[in-house]
Amino acid sequence: MRRFIASLPGKVFSQLVILALLLPSITLALFAKAEAQVAVLPQWAVVELANRKEGGTKYGANAAAAISSELAKSGRYDVIPQESIQRFIEQLGVDSPPKGLVNLLRVAQEARASTVVNGDIVDYEVANVNGGKQGRVSMRVVIYDVASGLAINGAAVTGVSTIRPADVSNETLINDAIQQGANTAIRDIQSRTLPTGTVLNTLTDSALVNQGARSGFRTGQSVIVLRGRQQVATAKVSDVDPDSSTIRVSRSTLGLQPGDKVRVIFDVPDIRPGFNGGEARVARPRPRGNPSGLITVLLVLGIVALLLSQGNSGGQSGVSDVVAEPVADQTVAGNEAAVRIRWQRNAFSNSNRTFKWQVWRDDVQNAPVTVANGPESEVYNRSTDNFPITFTTRAGGQAGGTSCDQSVDNSSTTASPVIPGRPYRYSVENVFYLTNLEVPGASSSTGGGTGGGTGGGTGGGTTGGTTGGTTGGTTGGTTGGTTGGTTGGTTGGTTGGTTGGQEIRCYFVSGRTSARGLATPLLRPTVTGPEDNSQLSGNQTFGFQSVANPNFPATLIEYVLEFSSSETFGRGTTAIVARQTTASSGPLSFPTVDVGGSNIPAAIRGAQRIYFRIGARNIADNPGPVPSFPGGARYIFSAPRFFRPPSSPPPPPGGGA
Repeated sequence: MRRFIASLPGKVFSQLVILALLLPSITLALFAKAEAQVAVLPQWAVVELANRKEGGTKYGANAAAAISSELAKSGRYDVIPQESIQRFIEQLGVDSPPKGLVNLLRVAQEARASTVVNGDIVDYEVANVNGGKQGRVSMRVVIYDVASGLAINGAAVTGVSTIRPADVSNETLINDAIQQGANTAIRDIQSRTLPTGTVLNTLTDSALVNQGARSGFRTGQSVIVLRGRQQVATAKVSDVDPDSSTIRVSRSTLGLQPGDKVRVIFDVPDIRPGFNGGEARVARPRPRGNPSGLITVLLVLGIVALLLSQGNSGGQSGVSDVVAEPVADQTVAGNEAAVRIRWQRNAFSNSNRTFKWQVWRDDVQNAPVTVANGPESEVYNRSTDNFPITFTTRAGGQAGGTSCDQSVDNSSTTASPVIPGRPYRYSVENVFYLTNLEVPGASSSTGGGTGGGTGGGTGGGTTGGTTGGTTGGTTGGTTGGTTGGTTGGTTGGTTGGTTGGQEIRCYFVSGRTSARGLATPLLRPTVTGPEDNSQLSGNQTFGFQSVANPNFPATLIEYVLEFSSSETFGRGTTAIVARQTTASSGPLSFPTVDVGGSNIPAAIRGAQRIYFRIGARNIADNPGPVPSFPGGARYIFSAPRFFRPPSSPPPPPGGGA
């Protein structure tokens, strides 16, 4: 064997064995390196800033280099080198800095950047400070999303150099101030930069995103939705949970789909030349002072709306702020799944003349699912609905018409029940009436009186004037005209008024006002363990039956486990101790919960009975189920159970140790 190993074939064989042994490790290292390269950083381009104070300087280019350096230090972005950006500008034949947003985006697209940074050097100065010199720069940095062309973030800052001796050049001080300003601007921008969200599931005009309050998402924020390098929609955040949020589409070009990316937009402040006390003059929102101008405008608009609402059925839906909320209140809807639809009456409408309210649902096209009488402002749509309803199919057309229908066409149907676990979108319309005096152009009572009076007066005046003029010249013309006009006007007005002077009702159907979001009726969760009145300690499993409907697998249900020291689960006595989100059906359970853990409030841990219940809601619902008390959690809750914590051991005899 030794002779073989020492031979040339033996040495070759030994090398092959060693290589075979090392090959798995080499492969693993290469694979890990490839995996690391998969996480590609977003590409950002920084373009020379415009010098609004003085052209022909290098301050804008120096600012771009400083901003690029600060972005690269963060490690969040793949910043394209300034030399490459300048080459792309030369290839496109545009000015540097690029003039206009179109040229800016052309440069970014040529560089294949997802985000481009631009801005302005607004002003700069060198001041004498404490026997030395100090440079100051005011600059505005703007972040643009390349796919949409929208400004999504930015900062307006002051950069201040260190104090240098008097022999240091002004240019050096200004460049030092630019470096400081770039650092401040990027820190300011990054403090507002939120993680990119991902669309989890979508509905007609809304979507669920995997980022929530913990990531900085807030209700009312504007967002853009991207698919690769293409913008597909703009939207607003309409509802926020700790780890997810709902966005409502404002404008869509391609429609949303799971996997689309969501970026939050922040307003970019403006800045004016000059310095106040050494600080840049950043343009702030106008402070709220004397509101008399605003009040005047609102009063004028209110008067206009009131005038338009009189005698014009347009815009008189009589309904606003429609809210659809799942409910499982035993006192109202029993234990079945149900949705409560409520609305506000529009102050500028004749909603006090409502004939009925008709509630529509997105899955039923040919009839409302339920109706309510005029004085009511809410109605329930239950899973057990099976009663006859009468609805209006036509009444003067949609609101805004001028024909006067004195009767309505009604049809009969059966109220449509809800399916537990299915998301719905509701809308409400108003069947109301106006008098014929309030409908412009309506041919009814006003036509006789007005037409008779006008026609009689005009006709009588013309006939009398002509006859009198022929007979007796000027005197006869005047007398005849007056007499004929008076007689004819009186006779015609009386005759016409007698014919049509009766006031009648004209019926209309308004447009539909949609609820603010989805509503998913759910059955109350059924708790499967632990048993009621058990004595528990340490880690425990709480089981329950899913309320998800397997026919709607895209519906994500959030479940929470609540503990309380009160059977009523009132305010201040209740805490959520566990939660999970899933679309699964069948038996479920929370991960083990330490029933005596420090995360449970002491007031609950110390109770002789600890009550618990399980709540459920579709995370896409807005606003969600009716809360159990004002301001309470919006879930459909199970019937409560309770367990007993271990009894404390009795004190030792005599109180000794």
